[in-house]
Amino acid sequence: MKKILSLTLLLTIASSCATDYKKTAIGAGAGAVAGAAAGTLLTGKGSHNEGALIGGLIGGLIGGGVGMYLDKQAKELAKIAETKMTEHGLVTKLKGDITFDTGKITVKADAKNRIEQIAAIIKKYPKDIVTVSGHTDNSGSELTNQQLSEARASAVRAILISSGVPAASVSAVGMGPSSPIADNSTATGKAQNRRVEIGITVQE
Repeated sequence: MKKILSLTLLLTIASSCATDYKKTAIGAGAGAVAGAAAGTLLTGKGSHNEGALIGGLIGGLIGGGVGMYLDKQAKELAKIAETKMTEHGLVTKLKGDITFDTGKITVKADAKNRIEQIAAIIKKYPKDIVTVSGHTDNSGSELTNQQLSEARASAVRAILISSGVPAASVSAVGMGPSSPIADNSTATGKAQNRRVEIGITVQE
């Protein structure tokens, strides 16, 4: 009887914690799998299915907390720069033509101020793992674009760190033209592909 009541309580909690945001699904799946395994062990022999269900509910709720953590941060970042939630975490995009002069690696003053504002938000979320990735269009040689993307990502990383984001939690990588988000055959598409992205995942 106690087990039935406990299970009902868990189901009620799970229902009440549901939100309209699909973002809470991030981490929930992994949490449910891990929780199911733990639940099976906790409930002992002869109750595998019940233990897996209870553990899955607990793990799902914990994982859902990761989604809510990221969702709250996304709302703050979206006020500064284009930000979206992906299956891997958050991505905040800085347009290349606004952030840098053509072919240059020095961050423009206005963009620097924006990156500093982003850093101020990231500092409020100590579980963040940040990856800064530089991207180019396909104009010019692949080597030049690779080097440019690496240098631009490093420049943005340096501003984040100088603004107080722990260096150990921020990495930089150059992607060159390998990950376009638009058609490189048009000027508009090329402009969209020239960008720096600040990716955020959560250390669990």
